[in-house]
Amino acid sequence: MRVLIVERDAPGSAQSGRNLGFVRQQNRDFRELALMIGALDIWEGLEAELGVRVGWRQGGNLSLAFSEADLVSRRDWQRRAVEEFGLDTRMLSAAETHDLVPQLATDRGVVGAMYTPSDGKAEPARATRAFFDAAVAAGASVCFGEPVTRIETGAGKVNGVQVGDRLYRAGTVVTAAGAGSARLLRKAGLSLPQEFIRATVARTVAGSDQQIPACVSGQEAGIRQDVNGAYVFSVAGGEYDLRPDSWRHMRWYEATRKSNPDAARINYLAPLKRLLQRSATSPLADFPPSRDHPRPETFRVEQARREFAQLFPALANLQIETSWAGIIDVMPDVIPVLGTVDGVSGLLVATGFSGHGFGPGPMAGKVISALAAGRISPVDISSLSPMRFERRGIASQ
Repeated sequence: MRVLIVERDAPGSAQSGRNLGFVRQQNRDFRELALMIGALDIWEGLEAELGVRVGWRQGGNLSLAFSEADLVSRRDWQRRAVEEFGLDTRMLSAAETHDLVPQLATDRGVVGAMYTPSDGKAEPARATRAFFDAAVAAGASVCFGEPVTRIETGAGKVNGVQVGDRLYRAGTVVTAAGAGSARLLRKAGLSLPQEFIRATVARTVAGSDQQIPACVSGQEAGIRQDVNGAYVFSVAGGEYDLRPDSWRHMRWYEATRKSNPDAARINYLAPLKRLLQRSATSPLADFPPSRDHPRPETFRVEQARREFAQLFPALANLQIETSWAGIIDVMPDVIPVLGTVDGVSGLLVATGFSGHGFGPGPMAGKVISALAAGRISPVDISSLSPMRFERRGIASQ
C-alpha cells in the first residue's frame, strides 16, 4: 500500500509526545484492556524491532491506597483482571509497598497498593519519533505543515483528503487527528462527541542516584522517573477551556461531570484569555510544541509537586526544571474510538484515547493497519466502535 502521513505540526508535538509516559494495563476500563495487553507484547520487543532506544523499562505500575475503600476498589479490579485476563496484578500490604519502593514515605497514610509488575514506561517523544522514522524508512510519504481541512466522501465511500488547495485521493483514510478528529469526521457524516481537556505535566531536574523503577499513582498525581533520572509528574484531570461550540456535546458529559466533578475544571474565561494571550517561554523539551501552544497551569504543577514531595520527602528539594501542557481528546465513556464508520467505506478512526493512549498506541496502529488492508482486527474492538454513540447513546461503564 502507498501511505501518506499528513501532519499539521511535527511528530510528537501534540499529546503523543507530551504525555506522562506510563505504559500500563493496570486500572484500565475492561473494554480496552485487550488492546493494551496486545500493546504490551509490542512494547517488550519494540527497541529491538526499531533499533532505537525509547526509554522502555518494565518496572511495573504501583497504585497507592490510602484507605480501606481504596483497597476494596483496587481488589475488585485486580480480581477481575486476574480471573478474566490473566494479568499479573497483585495486592500489596503497606509493608510490601515500602519494600518495593523504599523511598516512599512511611507516615503518609499508605495502607497498601495494587501492583502490576509487567507494566512499564517509556519516553513519549523518543517513541513517537522512532515510529515516525520507521514509517518513513518503510516508504511512507509525509506532508508537513498544513492540516487536513476536509475528508472527501461520495457514493458511500471515502475519496481522499483536502490539504490546503490540494486533494490527495485515497480509497482508505485513517482519521487519527487527536483533538481535531471530531471536526473532520463531522464533515464526513459522523457526529463524534469528543471534547478537549488541557492537562499539565512538569519535570524536575535530574535527581540523585536513587532509582524508582515503578510508575507510581498517588491520590492526585502520577509520577515517573525518566531515563535521565529526573521525575515527571502530572495531576489526573485538567482544564476544560470553553469554546464557541462547547454546547454541541454538553449533554454527553452530564453523567461524567456528576460522577467525577474534579476531572476537569471549567475555564469560563478561556475565549477571552485566547484573545489576550501573550507569548510564553517554550518549555525545555526534546520535541517542538504544536502551533496551539497550550499553556501549563502553575497551580496544577504545584498540586502535583506537593504530593510528590509528600510521598518522596528525600526528593522534595528537587527544583522544577520545566512544565508543559497538552490537549487530551476525551470521550464521554473515557475509552478510545477505534474502527470503521458505517455507511462510509474506507473511513477508519483512531482517536479519543482520553489521556491514556500512549500505552495502547502501538496495538491501535496494528489494528488500524489490519483493517486498512482488509484483514480482521487482531483483538476485539467491538466496544470501541466509532458508531457506539449513535447506536445506543452514552455507553455505560
